[in-house]
Amino acid sequence: MSGFNNDDYLKLQVEKQVENTLKTDSFQALPAIDVTSDVDLLSKDIVSLQEMVKNDVISYEDIVSFYLNRIKTFECYNSVLEINDLALGEAKEKFYHPSHDMMYGIPVLIKGNIGTKRMHTTAGAAALKTFVCDDDADIVRKLKKRGAIILGKTNLSEWANFMSTESSNGYSALGGQTMNPYGPFDVGGSSSGSAVAVACQLSPVTIGTETAGSIIYPASQNSVVGLKPTLGVLSTDRIIPISESHDTAGPMARTVKDTYYLFKAISDIKQVADFKKDALKNIRIGVIINEPVLTYYREGDEVIIAETMDVLRKCGARVVEITLDSTAFETKVFDILKYEFRKGVENFLKFNPEFPIKGLRDVIAFNEKNMAAFAPYNHEIIKQSKDEYYDDQVIKTQIKINQNLTRSALNRAFEKVDVLMTLSNYCTSVYAPAGYPAINVPGTYRLSGEPVGITLIGKSGDDLKLIEYAYAYESIINRMNPNIERSSK
Repeated sequence: MSGFNNDDYLKLQVEKQVENTLKTDSFQALPAIDVTSDVDLLSKDIVSLQEMVKNDVISYEDIVSFYLNRIKTFECYNSVLEINDLALGEAKEKFYHPSHDMMYGIPVLIKGNIGTKRMHTTAGAAALKTFVCDDDADIVRKLKKRGAIILGKTNLSEWANFMSTESSNGYSALGGQTMNPYGPFDVGGSSSGSAVAVACQLSPVTIGTETAGSIIYPASQNSVVGLKPTLGVLSTDRIIPISESHDTAGPMARTVKDTYYLFKAISDIKQVADFKKDALKNIRIGVIINEPVLTYYREGDEVIIAETMDVLRKCGARVVEITLDSTAFETKVFDILKYEFRKGVENFLKFNPEFPIKGLRDVIAFNEKNMAAFAPYNHEIIKQSKDEYYDDQVIKTQIKINQNLTRSALNRAFEKVDVLMTLSNYCTSVYAPAGYPAINVPGTYRLSGEPVGITLIGKSGDDLKLIEYAYAYESIINRMNPNIERSSK
């Protein structure tokens, strides 16, 4: 953390993102969408949509048509990479039945690094523009089995933000610059397209992926709910990887309940969440105050945290400040990510053995044909991942050290509190290598109008309990601000 200046970083990010929006030579554009719909489904949650279909107010085809129109209307935000041209036809075949899963007939946008056997899976990279998987990712198969409709692919920070230290959050060669709908603020990454699609209501729910903050941060920046599950709870099959020791997919939505419905549909968890508005009563909440976390604080964050603590106390929670063991912030991660990225990409590309790009060497060669178009912020992380080789055992040992340091610190904290709290992605460096779950819930806005979310961190495997806590907090916020509108559109 030494020498880190969060304000300088964010200022530079916003400058890049605004500059990118001024460029008119986008690499690709969405095709014309020939649908019409006069239904108004703004702010409808999944339960409401299912109830409307049940009562013959709308059809699943109406729902898909509505969101396809929204996608085209808000194309300027560059949050969607590709549309599933079969989505409308699939919706026409859907019918309501009480035995169906809650996700039945519901459109879902998935991040552009999640594999599908028809649409392209590119991670936003020009080198993979025509890549198609041999089969759907496991989480996609689960969605389809439950009757959900894959609406399309969302834009992202190219290669899930593992391309260059100079990159612009939310930018990819294929999708251009994803923009924050709340104004000239950092859109966050790498699941920027998934977050913005929810904020602009281009789909009821979306799926992102996270290695270290890639769900939590864009969720915070775009005022949506984002769940980073416990490592291993969701399959990473046929998802373009960075690191098998960190990666996970995760649901994003406008509400905690919708996040839960999607999470249940893509997981094998059998337990059912118990949604109680007073679930935080007598719950011990620890607000993390380690210096490496406070380093991320921006002007006004202390006030936001203090006000949140006060609200939670008034609702019966027992809120205290807590300091994690300092060793939790002594992890070494970057070499692990580069090591696992190279091997992971090579293995992923085998899902299309005829494709000419076989690994990072080929990606680099492709980009260097036209760096201005394919890698305007360079690709030095990809080059390092290709060139730097590490001993297998050294990497395995470091992964274990990182896990021990972070899990030990978190477990000690959980002896004193039930759940940990911070803002946005300020403690990603601890929960990510530990593989523990985190959820971001829209909390408030800075004076500038920029969203900032509250992040809860839970014990390993306590994903549903974390969701229940998040629901209770969301209920508190909604009671305090009954007319709150989280989307700017």
